Amino acid sequence: MRVALLCLHPLRRMMIERIAAHLADFSPRLQSNTRALYQYCPIPVVSFPQLDNELFCNIYYLRHLCDTNRFPNWPIREPVRNNPPLPTCCCGRCGHCKHLSLHPQAADVKLLKDTLEAWKKEVEKKPPSMHEESKIRKAYFRLAQKYHPDKNPEGRDMFEKVNKAYEFLCTKSARITDGPDPENIILILKAQSILFNRHRQELEPYKYAGYPMLIKTITMETGDEQLFSKTSPLLPAAAELAFHTVNCSALNAEELRRENGIEVLLEALSRCVAVLTASSKHDDMAVQVCGHICKCYSVAAQFEECREKIIELPNIIRDLCHVLYYGKGLPRLATLAVQCVSSFAVDYFLQTHLYHAGVLWHLLVSLFNYDYTLEESGIQKSQDTNQQEVANSLAKLSLVALSRLGGYSAGHTEEGANGVEGTPPENPTVRKSLAAMLTPYISRKLGTSSPAEVLKLLNSNSENPYLIWNNGTRAELMEFLEEQQEGNIRRGECDKNFGSEFVFTDHGKELIVGEIFVRVYNEQPAFPLEFPKAFAASLLDYVGSQAQYLHTLLAMTQTSKVESQQHAQRLRWAEMALEALRNVIKNNPGSESECIGHFKLLFSLLRVHGAGKVQQLALEVVNTVTMNQDCVSNIAESLVLSNLLVLLHSLPSSRQLVLETLYALTSNTKIIKEAMAKGALIYLLDLFCNSTHPQVRSQTAELFAKMTSDKLVGPKVRLTLMRFLPGVFMEAMRDNAEAAVHIFEGTHENPELIWNDSSRETVSTTVREMMLEHFKQQKDNPDVNWKLPEDFTVAYGAGQGELAVGGVFLRIFIAQPGWVLRKPREFLVSLLETLTELLEKNNPNGEALETVTTAAVCLFSTQTQLADQVPPLGHLPRILAALNHKNNAVPKSSIRLIHVLSDNELCVRSMAALETIGPLMSGMKVRADMAGLACEALNRMFQKEQTDLVAQALRVELVPYLLRLLEGVGLETLDNPSATKAQIVKALKSMTRSLQYGDQVNEILSRSTVWSAFKDQKHDLFISDSQTAGYLTGRCVHSLSPGRQQPPAKRAVDAVAGASLPPSVLLWRRLNLVTQPCLNFTETGPGVAGYLTAGTGTTVMPSVPPPVDNDIGDLG
Repeated sequence: MRVALLCLHPLRRMMIERIAAHLADFSPRLQSNTRALYQYCPIPVVSFPQLDNELFCNIYYLRHLCDTNRFPNWPIREPVRNNPPLPTCCCGRCGHCKHLSLHPQAADVKLLKDTLEAWKKEVEKKPPSMHEESKIRKAYFRLAQKYHPDKNPEGRDMFEKVNKAYEFLCTKSARITDGPDPENIILILKAQSILFNRHRQELEPYKYAGYPMLIKTITMETGDEQLFSKTSPLLPAAAELAFHTVNCSALNAEELRRENGIEVLLEALSRCVAVLTASSKHDDMAVQVCGHICKCYSVAAQFEECREKIIELPNIIRDLCHVLYYGKGLPRLATLAVQCVSSFAVDYFLQTHLYHAGVLWHLLVSLFNYDYTLEESGIQKSQDTNQQEVANSLAKLSLVALSRLGGYSAGHTEEGANGVEGTPPENPTVRKSLAAMLTPYISRKLGTSSPAEVLKLLNSNSENPYLIWNNGTRAELMEFLEEQQEGNIRRGECDKNFGSEFVFTDHGKELIVGEIFVRVYNEQPAFPLEFPKAFAASLLDYVGSQAQYLHTLLAMTQTSKVESQQHAQRLRWAEMALEALRNVIKNNPGSESECIGHFKLLFSLLRVHGAGKVQQLALEVVNTVTMNQDCVSNIAESLVLSNLLVLLHSLPSSRQLVLETLYALTSNTKIIKEAMAKGALIYLLDLFCNSTHPQVRSQTAELFAKMTSDKLVGPKVRLTLMRFLPGVFMEAMRDNAEAAVHIFEGTHENPELIWNDSSRETVSTTVREMMLEHFKQQKDNPDVNWKLPEDFTVAYGAGQGELAVGGVFLRIFIAQPGWVLRKPREFLVSLLETLTELLEKNNPNGEALETVTTAAVCLFSTQTQLADQVPPLGHLPRILAALNHKNNAVPKSSIRLIHVLSDNELCVRSMAALETIGPLMSGMKVRADMAGLACEALNRMFQKEQTDLVAQALRVELVPYLLRLLEGVGLETLDNPSATKAQIVKALKSMTRSLQYGDQVNEILSRSTVWSAFKDQKHDLFISDSQTAGYLTGRCVHSLSPGRQQPPAKRAVDAVAGASLPPSVLLWRRLNLVTQPCLNFTETGPGVAGYLTAGTGTTVMPSVPPPVDNDIGDLG
């Protein structure tokens, strides 16, 4: 017995009744006699009238199998059962595939095979002919006459049977329709769709054998004039089956193409698209067919040969755009069409066809129906019940389709991609249109961000350097898109540029450079840029395009006020571009390298006189790039520094920035050299001397210090500056810029600087006049050079007539020997060189010789460590040789120097290696007044146990000479010969202590009658301070102060301490010590005021140099 798919209650009851009737009375008999036997009789076939019209296939009633609402996912047992492989191709074409044919050796696909057989039988049905109906009637009439009760009383029973038979035959004929039953064919088609949908993997290796019947069905339905008025149209089910078969296997897609299925589906699509309206419903037959065909094309587009066929049929894309247009009210249909567009986008030619068909208008409109608040709400949502969720899904799919059309990505993996495969090629034309309508920023995000992120950005207000997006821009774009939609669908007309030239009204008022809104970027300079270097390059290109215009405009107007509104806007945009360039370089390290090669342009903007803001911003750009040494080198190669220098005078508000820029640039020697040639020094000197801004003057001093420190050009800079200012200013600038300014503004008179109001005024006036003259020339001709005359020097009055050596005024130094010199060794070298030159002259200037000698004595007395430098310098032989000079003033100077140097171990050791005693004795003979000082020097030298000196003394008979002096011979002219004799006695006693020659000295002394009178006496009372130190301190004490003088040793120690202090401490002491009218060493310590004095204080000192005495001794 065959079991129905569904055992309904009436069927069960009928079956029970038939079985009970067949058993008759056996059941009661069995109850009374359990041993009763049933006499077998086969039961007649049980027929169910309710199933007479059901289509039964395999073991399933197809009407119920296809009722997915009542029986969703009803299990299908053994959808495929494979037989052994076929030796040949059953399809007769490829020779490799398995074909779902009815061949007896083919794979046994049970249900599919049965449905195909049922379909074949159904379509082969023929309506009953009129000849069969006439036979029934003739047979009825013949039998009715024969058995009619009126003619044959015994034929009543037969007559009734004849009537029943005729009624049955007539009823059966009524049930049979004219040809195949559409309802049964629909069930067969749907059953196949279910099978291919549920068992896609099992059926994938097989080709579908029903394409001839399927395509014939679609063709017949498409050509039926009553298609849209039928109660049971076959086209929706047939189109759906076409989709499922193609979606199941690539073999089916190829088979569909061979059977001209793509063309047939296009005819069906065109027929249905033609009846779509804004009022169409989702369950309309035309809507369903369009959806199924769109899905079929989506799958077919994955195969190259199918794509080639689709390219040959442009009407497919035309109809697809119509579906998208009317899909505004049918979001689910629109979703399928959008997925089809995404699939087509895998091919460049299809991308282009879609683009020219206006598909962008329809896709872009869908984006603005997105509601990101629903996505972020976190609530459960379903497209079946929530229309906004459907709109959101459509928006995501549309965004993916746009992304694939432009070739922005290889396909999203988000839910928006919905399984679309294939890597789309880049399409510059589509990208250009999307960049214009969505802005470049959003269009780039199509390939980098998720659909949800991009859609949220599109449907919210935002303002950043890449995007100005608000309600106004959205409304403007929507109006444009809807207008293009209507024109494209209704009239076949649309924008010939397809939106590539679309410009938002708000954006048209903005300066956009490198896809960035410059105004917004200047408001948000810290905003992270995607490609800062590219932006910097674009800004430079834009500024370059405006540079000539600005120069021409300002040259024509000859004024700083730009009158025309258009010109004012261009000027404002140029300012904005420069400001943005400054910001991008400042906030994106490395982007400054883009300026290399553009510095002639940037520096030329510094000459746009009349546009102060342009100059200021260009200067800021230049200042920002100076952090990069490659940029600095390129600036040096560009030879454009003169444009920067003129700003020091023409743009006072930016002087500090110019100085800061110059400071950074002067790290390059080539730039310093160019600065020298272009007159940087005269501009800077003017600022240092005449500026009223303290910070500007300090910066100028720092810049001077840096320029002078350059190894190659620095000495030339220093020499040039010294033609305007005393050298002490260069040192002050190096040590402390602010201190240099204080020095310039103060009044000073110290060993290293004589400076007053008159000298300051002279320098300031001279510098200002030279600067203005050079500025006038350079403003007209930036290539003009600046050069000082060879003999130029500023005669600033102060210090004129003063004897200066090594930058030190000797008269003042003698008055202030404790002054802490800036460069004591350099001063020592210059002083000894000057002194030895004077000693070697035949007739030296007596005043100069006395002053230089006294200065040397003061220097070695206060800074005793400097005496260590004398022997290496090689001046000792020249000093000793001067003792034999014919001019008696020269030996005096030599004796004074030897006396002060005799206290130094290294000097005594060097003199021991030279002929010292003989020349010294000769000097004593010439200048008897210096005998005491010479003997004190001899005493110091002998005490240092230099045997060679004692040997020299014995060789030149120094002892007998000194004994004669003790007798008074040669000392007659001295006011205090006792003091001299005391020094002679000390010198002789020192010689007697020599281990090697002491006995010889004692022997000579023992023979002298004079020595016996002096050897045992105490001579300390005869030695006065003035004689031993008068040459060192006598004059100095008189000019210092009425207070106590500082001992030379103490002064020397303090001087050394001051010289060894760290520069910062020394500067602090110099800056905070006010120069007194005289130096009180007891209260203030040594003279550490250096070259700086506070305020405008003046130091009092002798107005004339020390007296010169060529005849008498200097006894203090």
